[in-house]
Amino acid sequence: MLSGRAENRVDSFLPKSLPGRTGRQEFVGSFSGKGYNNISTVNPRTERLEEPLKGLILAGGFATRLRPLSCSKPKLLFPIVGTPLIDYMSDWLDRGNVGEVILAVNHLSDKLRMEVAARKMGDRMALSVEETPLGTGGPLRLAASMMPGREPVVVVNGDIVSDIDLNGLTRAHMASGAEATIAVFSVGDARPFGLVTLDSRDQITGFEEKSPKAQGPGWINAGVYVLNHSVIGMIPEGRAVSLEREIFPVLANRMKLRGWRHNGFWYDIGNIKDYVATNMDLLKRGDQLLPDMRNDVSRAVDVQQPSHVGGHCVIAREAKVGPYAILSPKVEVMSGSIIRDTILFEETTIDEDCRVEGAVIGEGTRIGRGTTIGRGSVIAGEIVIREHSVVNPGSIVLN
Repeated sequence: MLSGRAENRVDSFLPKSLPGRTGRQEFVGSFSGKGYNNISTVNPRTERLEEPLKGLILAGGFATRLRPLSCSKPKLLFPIVGTPLIDYMSDWLDRGNVGEVILAVNHLSDKLRMEVAARKMGDRMALSVEETPLGTGGPLRLAASMMPGREPVVVVNGDIVSDIDLNGLTRAHMASGAEATIAVFSVGDARPFGLVTLDSRDQITGFEEKSPKAQGPGWINAGVYVLNHSVIGMIPEGRAVSLEREIFPVLANRMKLRGWRHNGFWYDIGNIKDYVATNMDLLKRGDQLLPDMRNDVSRAVDVQQPSHVGGHCVIAREAKVGPYAILSPKVEVMSGSIIRDTILFEETTIDEDCRVEGAVIGEGTRIGRGTTIGRGSVIAGEIVIREHSVVNPGSIVLN
């Protein structure tokens, strides 16, 4: 049994390496690494899962399409309407009967490890750190020893926001006899995604990953899977492996791959354009991703709706915020500034008399007095923009 230290201190983590692997496992808090015998031996196809399943979040990429925001912040910490994605995913997985969760990571893993500890998530989360990129399949093989037992594993791409019913997905998988079940979602243009062909019984008969041939509407791979351990055993060790190109087509040919149709909401935040669109659409919908999301700012402050103001923000009475402004926690907007159609990451400061429209500004950045930031601009985290600067529309400001 793999076990970690039952502490949540940032300075107490001891990375543990497994011989012959292309990465390492890091245990935060008291993550047990134990397996659960969730499947009844009497009727494994219909028995309700009595113990939580294990989950794995695939977050090992370098998030290059989210630069410069991802240069200083892991994708799992990106705010979604002011709430870090990892908080939303943790709550979603918990409601879906997923207990211990493995974060398969690479880029900025130390920052993510510290955040997991600071948020006291260490009792249910551990990190599996890739030394080299392993694709979408390799991380599962690397973390196989952290997921012992016979129960299926819930696998989630680390760049999606959705209300997929994980309990329903898991029950359908258990009843089907499939080795893998993929949540699928209908879109108007399937070309940027993996196109899935289903028969009348939701058996996947074809799987085509991100092809320009897939013009028009169709059902796509939603990046949420329930996998039997036999699937993890199919993944070669020690190299990058694509589930979508190397494993799922084989299962489809064997008639062991099932689809589960999702009809709620689903977003991919893999690039800045989609990240902004996701935030703004959820803001308009008014969906509460987490039950404790709230606005702490006094009603005397001029905040035009729809907008979101996170906890511990400070907005001067003479400032104007919104519509379509999303302020993460601990943002400060000073007198005379105007913020519209903009996403501000946490601990950002907007000095007096600034005008920010249609921009995204990373964490811990300070925008100097009298600065104008044009529409479509993206400002990296942890930098300072000088007073009276003019950032032209569509600019990318690096740290």
